Amino acid sequence: MKTATSKPEQLDGPALLIGTIMGLVIGGIAALFLSRRSGTETRRRISTASHELREQVEEMITPADPLEESMAEGKAAARRRRAELGLS
Repeated sequence: MKTATSKPEQLDGPALLIGTIMGLVIGGIAALFLSRRSGTETRRRISTASHELREQVEEMITPADPLEESMAEGKAAARRRRAELGLS
């Protein structure tokens, strides 16, 4: 007696990408609603994190010229300090 076995459906690239994006959006919304911090504190933390991410991306794409590298580091340090002081 043969039993029918079904093969699990595989996720292809687009379906996996859409599912991942939807999961990130839903998780982000849930995190915002379930956060114990105030809206102002949450926005400040998001802003700080986005500035740090931006600096990391800029560091990755900055040319390897020592002078330009030093200038980029100085600008990043100035941005961080302005964010710390709440001047951004």
